[in-house]
Order: sequence, then structure tokens, then C-alpha cells
Amino acid sequence: MLKHFKSQSLRKQISAAGILGIVITVILSIISIFSYKSLKNTQEQEAKQYLNEVVSQYRNAIDIKIDGNLQTLRALSTFIEKSGDIGLVQILEQLRAESRQNDFLRMGYIMSDGTGYFIDTDGTEHYDIDVGDESFIQRALTGEDTVSDTLTDIFSGETVNCYSVPVYLDGAVTGALTATTSSTAFSSIIEQKLFGGNAYTHIIRSNGDYVVRSSHAVIQKDIKNIFDDGKVSPEDRAYIEKSAKSGQSSFSTFEYKNEKYWTTIFPIGINDWNLFCVVPQDYLSENFGTLMTVFIVIMLCITALFSVLFLYIYHIIKRSRQEITKLAYTDVLTGSDNRNKFILEMQRLLSDNRNYAMVLLNINGFKFVNEFYGYEAGNMLLKHIATVLADNIGEQELCYRDNADQFGMLLRCRRKKELAERLRSIQEQIHKFRLSRNQDYHILCNFGVMIIDEGSKSAVNTDFDTVMNGALLALESVKGNEMDSIAFYDRHLHEKAARKTEIENRMWNAVENHEFIMYLQPKFSLKTGLLHSAEALVRWQPGDGKMIYPDEFIPIFEQNGFITKLDMYMLEEACRCLADWDKRGFPAVPIAVNQSRIFFYDTEYLNKLEEIVRFYAVNPSLIILEVTETVAMNNLEQIKTVIARLHSMGFKVSMDDFGSGYSSLNTLRELHVDEIKLDREFLSFQTESGRDEAIIRNVIHLANDLSASTVAEGIETEQQLEFLKSLSCDIGQGYYFCRPVPAADFFRAVAKLK
Repeated sequence: MLKHFKSQSLRKQISAAGILGIVITVILSIISIFSYKSLKNTQEQEAKQYLNEVVSQYRNAIDIKIDGNLQTLRALSTFIEKSGDIGLVQILEQLRAESRQNDFLRMGYIMSDGTGYFIDTDGTEHYDIDVGDESFIQRALTGEDTVSDTLTDIFSGETVNCYSVPVYLDGAVTGALTATTSSTAFSSIIEQKLFGGNAYTHIIRSNGDYVVRSSHAVIQKDIKNIFDDGKVSPEDRAYIEKSAKSGQSSFSTFEYKNEKYWTTIFPIGINDWNLFCVVPQDYLSENFGTLMTVFIVIMLCITALFSVLFLYIYHIIKRSRQEITKLAYTDVLTGSDNRNKFILEMQRLLSDNRNYAMVLLNINGFKFVNEFYGYEAGNMLLKHIATVLADNIGEQELCYRDNADQFGMLLRCRRKKELAERLRSIQEQIHKFRLSRNQDYHILCNFGVMIIDEGSKSAVNTDFDTVMNGALLALESVKGNEMDSIAFYDRHLHEKAARKTEIENRMWNAVENHEFIMYLQPKFSLKTGLLHSAEALVRWQPGDGKMIYPDEFIPIFEQNGFITKLDMYMLEEACRCLADWDKRGFPAVPIAVNQSRIFFYDTEYLNKLEEIVRFYAVNPSLIILEVTETVAMNNLEQIKTVIARLHSMGFKVSMDDFGSGYSSLNTLRELHVDEIKLDREFLSFQTESGRDEAIIRNVIHLANDLSASTVAEGIETEQQLEFLKSLSCDIGQGYYFCRPVPAADFFRAVAKLK
């Protein structure tokens, strides 16, 4: 009986244990299923959030790219409109100047009848091209700013995107401006590797056609539409098309070749363009197998594995958030904070304390480093700089990498002197980096600084853009400067930038109104003391009577390309003066006119010269064309050919500022010039030094052996004059003889010297 009772009790215990085990198994299964679905949903939401953040950044980058290009064209269109009824020649001249300041492949002007005139960045010109059938041109001619779909360039065969804006005159559209960029400008934005290279982003239309696709893709590259191979289910296709056409961002599943993906559709807001980003579900769900194993172990070890499960889930979520945060706020190459993280932290720090300085750092000649030493060395340099900056910032300070070779820092600042010493220390640490074992390259960094302090009236409303613009303006003022590499933003820089803008706004009208006045400075033979020739110098005399001197506007004109317009204007003024002298019976005195080296790459330059001298009936031998030795920096054979043509036309060529560069002797060997003007710095030598005298004497003798006259400018004392005479210098000019005078007073001023 007892044995039977124990058997029944055992069976009951076994049954109870079995039932309990089944209950526990069911409960754990339910918990496992629930946990699995919850985690999957969490992963989906994280993926959705991350994809939306990344794609949103792509869209912002594309918007900035498009808006920047359109803004450039709008500014040029506004300038043309304000200039009044200017001709096609002036418009194309402006396009040539503008094309040298941006990264367009070409720029063009479209007449109202659809006829286009285009100028490539390298100077190639395409005239009378019928583009009236292009839809984006038609829309621009109706008054709409447009961006084309990806097209095949009719000139180069490359895939490009075109921008176009209307040009107005008296409120009516008279034409359109266009600019062409390579489609790689967009593909480079969307080709960043996401999720270890397992995610792919493209630009598509709402019907599934590709506009721009990244170089790595799930769908075969020969397929032009994401639905073309027929492997996308009708339901997925309907949903994707509906999402794209709705203009709203969406997140869904997508199946291709029996593999499932998460996909997000994000409208760009132009030309029915949408960002289409996909990532394999398996990649985001790769941890689920491990989780299921954990759940099985939980069923065997209830107490321990419940704890492990919750800890593991917490770890996964935390790690996912950390990865997303890292991708969103970290520079991939250097590991430094990126611009997004910097802005957030900067706002937090400035809300408590404004005794800071915004510092921008730029590497001088970084493009040379990449080209000469290789991109790997360039990347190592960037990493080194990031490490130096990180080592030199303290508590409550920030540093970040912006883009390319530009870095930024937010440093505590009480005194400018202390900050400057700190930046020089950072410069020295950066300089210690060696790009190569066998070669020592001097790494120069420039710093632009804007001080943010409590006492500044503008500090209350200081935002990132304001601070950044101030530091950037300071950086631009010293970019490439090896002697003084640190600049602080101040009122002077602001006024200088404003003055530059003012000069650029007035320069075209100044030409039309003949505000540029030609002054002449006589040059005398040092052997006979007689008048030899004159040099044309420009002065800007605006209508308000306030003289603007060349040292203020010439550097600006050289930077924006207007110098070519001014040089041609002065050449014409010189020819007009020579023609007037001839009519009035004055002696024929040759006039030297500066010419930009840009002219020597202009296929129409020689024709323009011939046209001007023929119009004024001037003997070309009376015109001396002055060029600097930097004219031969690029295509030496081209320069030699042009100089030979100039000689055959009767012009004389003078090399100005000889000795100011580093390749003077090589330049003399290759270029046949009629005259060599010694740089005025030669006369700053201490002539009693035997070494200095030997240098000047041999330069003069070298010029004589090459059958070239020598001209010394900047003679101010009798001692300098006698010194040059003793060395057999041919021609001299300077304040010792006569200051520059208006062309109308030239012979009167020369007569007084006798």
C-alpha cells in the first residue's frame, strides 16, 4: 500500500513537474516570442530612425549643392540685369571670369530663341548651339529656376546635371544662364558606406527610374529601373511608387532576389527626385540567432538566464544607440567629433560662458601633399592633426574636423597674446609630422580666430554661423601666408571684405564711365640721359573725386579675373594717347602696358591686339607689352608661340619684376624678350657689398648677352643712379627723374626736367 502511495505521489510530482515545466515552457515561449518581436520592432525603429537621419543629411547636402550652384547663377543674372542692356560679348566676358572661380564644367548663356553660347572651365568655347529643345532650358526661359535630370553631355559624353536661371531686362525674360556639373557631384554625396557597406543609397524618380546611383548597389548596374527585372513583388512596387509620389518620407520592407531589405523613401523636393536607401534585414537582425540561443538556455536555467536575457537586451540596445550616435557625430577618418557634434556642444558651452575663441585651421598646400605624397600620406597627416588638437584642448573646450583639410576648435580665451602662443605651439607640434622618411616637407597651417567674449554686444545673439563666418573671414586673410599664419577677426577685416565687395560692385561701371585714368612715368636712357619711353600706370578716379590707388584694387582684380578687362582698357588708352600725340605733332614715345598672363591662353588675344592698333593707326613697335616671369608657369610652349607671334606683329615684350620669383634664369633661357625690368628690390641691396654688386652686374651682363635691354625701376637717389650707370644698365625710371603724371601732362612734365 505504502509503495503504491509513493508511486502515485511520484507520478503526481512528475506530472506536477511536467505540468510546471510545460507551463514554464509556454510562459518562456510567450516571453521569448514577445521579447523577440519587441526587439525586432526596436531594431526596425532604430534602423528607421538612423536611415531617416542619414538620408536627411544626404538631402541637406544635395540641397546645399543645388542651392549654391543656383545662387551663383542668380547672382550673375542679377548683375547682368542691373548692368542694363549689355551685349553678348560682355556677358560672355563675365562668364569667362566667373568660370575660373567655381567648379562648374562649363557655363553658358542661352538666347531667347534657344541658341546657346558655352564656355568650359579650361577656356574651350562652344557657340551657336541649339538647346531650345531641352525642357529645363524651356522652363528657364519662362522664368523658372531649374535643375535638369542626369543627361549625357553633348560635348564630353559624360553624365552631367545642368542648372539654369532666367535673365531679366525691364521685368521680361531675355535669356537664361546655365551651368553644367558632373553627376559625380551627387554620387559622391550618396556613396558613403553605411552599415559596413551593406546599405545602398540612390536617387530615383517616383516611377523607379534611376537618376543617380552609387557605385556599389544591390540591383544590377545595367538595370535602369528598380522594377525592371520583375523580381519586386507587385505589393512592394505599389507601396514604393505610392510613397515616392506622395512627397512624404516612408519606411517599409523591400524584397529583391529572395532577400528582404529595409527601405526608406525620402523626397528631395526637386524634379520628382527621391532618395532610395536599402539595407538587408539580415544584417540588422544578425544578433537574433544569438538571442534565440539565449532564450533556449533561459528555459534550462530560469533564474540565471532571465538576468542574462535582460542584460543582453540592454547591451544590444545600448550598443546600437552608441553606433548610431558615433556615425552621426564622429568623423570617420580621424575619429574626431564632426560638425554636427561640435554645434551641439558649442551651444551648450556658450550658454554658460562666452569667454571663448572660435579657431579655424587650414593646411596650406594640402592638395600638393595628396598629389605628391599620395592620399594615404594625406590621411595620415589629417589623423596626426586631429591627435594634436585633441591633446591640446582642455576641459570645457572642443575640437572637430569639418571637411577636407579644415579643422575647428572652441578654446577658452582671456587674452589674444596667450591664445596666439598656444596656436603657435600647436603649429610646431603639427610641423613635427613627417610625410616621408626621405623627404622633409614643411607643413604650414593657417589659423583664423574670432573672439567671443562677455563684453561683446553681439555675443548675446552669437550663433554658429556668425562665429564661423568671422573665423573663416580671418582665415581667408592669411591663407597661404607663411610669415604670419594667425589672423584675428576684427573690424578691419570686416571693412576690408565690405570694401572688396564695394570695389567689385563698382568696377564695371568704372570702365563704362572711364573712371580709370592713365598716368605715365617717363623712362630715360642712362647712357644719354634722353627720354626713352614711358610706362602706363592706372589710377581710379571715381565720380566722388576720392582717388583709389592700384595697391587697393589691383589684387582684387587679379583674384576675380577683372584684371584682363582693365589691362585691355589700358592698352586701348595707350593707343588712343599715341594717336593723339601723332595728331598734335609730339614725338613718338613708346609706352609700356602691363598684360595679364591669362591673355596668353586666350585664343582671341592676338586678334584683339591687332584690332585695337589698327583702329587707332598706331605702329605696334610703340607698344611694349609687360608680363611677369610667372607667365611661363604652366604651358611654356604656348607662351613661346604667342611671344613669337607678337614679335612678328611688331610688338615688343618686356619681362617685368625680374628676380621676384624662383625660376628667372630658366624663364630667360626659354623666352625671347626684348626688355628685362629689374625688380625694385634689387635697389634695396646694400650696394657697397661686393656680393650684391656682383649679382646685379651679372644679371645686367646676362641680359646684354641675350640682346635684351635692362630697365631699373624705383630709382630714387643719385647714388642709385650712379651705381646703375657704373654697371651699364640701359634704362632707368623712378621718382629721382619724375613721378607718374596724367597722360595729358606728360610732355610738359618731361620738359621741366631739362
